[in-house]
Amino acid sequence: MTVRRAIVYAVLIAVAVSLWLFTHSERAQIRRVFVDVERRAAKEPGEPVMECAGKAQALARHFKDGCTVVAPRHGLKASYSQDDIAGGLLVFRSGARKVAVEFRELEISVDGSEARVEGWIDYSGTEATWPRHEPKDEKFVAHLEMTDGTWLLSRIEVP
Repeated sequence: MTVRRAIVYAVLIAVAVSLWLFTHSERAQIRRVFVDVERRAAKEPGEPVMECAGKAQALARHFKDGCTVVAPRHGLKASYSQDDIAGGLLVFRSGARKVAVEFRELEISVDGSEARVEGWIDYSGTEATWPRHEPKDEKFVAHLEMTDGTWLLSRIEVP
């Protein structure tokens, strides 16, 4: 009976260690950045102004100061401070009634304190000035840097 119990405890410890390593791996931390961006980018009709501002500020914290955004089809090719990003997100979120964002098929590669994420972003919404915003599905490449123990977006490309 004690041998069986020892085996069960060993298996439980192995499972616990595996789960801990999985949830604390670099890739898992990067995935959590994208999950948080999805959650905070979402907006439902009737969202209070202060909540909208808080979410814009929280979203901006995922970006490195001086983050470069290259999206020729959207007329973007510049570096932005966190304050610029927060202000832009606030203006966008304020003008939208509803927003939905989803990242999918993320391929994450990590090289020391730098990471590259390729995938697809699906987004849709309803803006106050337009009756409807058609859902979009675009490929993207994001570069992240580890800064003070946190993964921050440093470059985003939407070819």
